[in-house]
Amino acid sequence: MLDIGFPEFLLISFVLLIVVGPKDLPKVLRSISSFVRKIKSMASQFHSGIDDLANEAEISDLRKEVDKIDKNSLIEDHVGEIKELENDVNIKSIKNDVDDIKNAKSTKINKKSNSKIKNL
Repeated sequence: MLDIGFPEFLLISFVLLIVVGPKDLPKVLRSISSFVRKIKSMASQFHSGIDDLANEAEISDLRKEVDKIDKNSLIEDHVGEIKELENDVNIKSIKNDVDDIKNAKSTKINKKSNSKIKNL
């Protein structure tokens, strides 16, 4: 942060001692340290606030992407299951079987009605 070496620190201390005086020096140092602490805490709060905003924006974007992926994967899963069921059941053959059964029933009914007519 600040590159203050020992010689610079010694010079600042000497000037501060002469300007403030030895009697008020502890009070001044306490007020300076409290001021520095306040600035550091404000900077950390600002930094954490910015981080929270960035994370919130990223999280909302990620949630949207995850929702899209979930919806697409669910649809793809259901479509795959339906295709598997269609292949297993083979709908066309069932329709043909149903038609054959209907035709067989109608021919039976026709034969019965023809036989009744002949008996009369």
